[in-house]
Amino acid sequence: MVIITQDEDHIARLIYTDTAGRLYTLLSDGTTTATVTEEGWLNVKTHTPDKCFAADYAGAQAAAVILTPTAGKKIEVISVYASTETSTTDITLAFGTSGDIFFKLYTTNKADATGNVICATGAIDETIKLTCGAGTFVSIGYNES
Repeated sequence: MVIITQDEDHIARLIYTDTAGRLYTLLSDGTTTATVTEEGWLNVKTHTPDKCFAADYAGAQAAAVILTPTAGKKIEVISVYASTETSTTDITLAFGTSGDIFFKLYTTNKADATGNVICATGAIDETIKLTCGAGTFVSIGYNES
């Protein structure tokens, strides 16, 4: 049996039974998923990364490859933090092959920023490139799939 409902906050609920007849409820708001068992247990998959990359760059980087996925995998960016001591060169993080930018910090306005729940996914074997001025720190939370 499968029943799909949605509440006034647009949170989808999927009610289903497994092969043993146990009743489960799956809740999702599009970013996190939770399962409620008939015993009342709540199993939540939060939107948190499995891996983290962090590096501090003393000098300027011009589309430098900073992160490469395991061969045959894609990088799924979950969160980014970047800070800099310069206000003359913006910080840009982009996928290497496509050039798709998933994070940009306009340094004349702000010296650091966090991008949560970014959910950008590169292609298989696609790297991440950094462009920045001097004195820049970058941290990327990501999964590989």
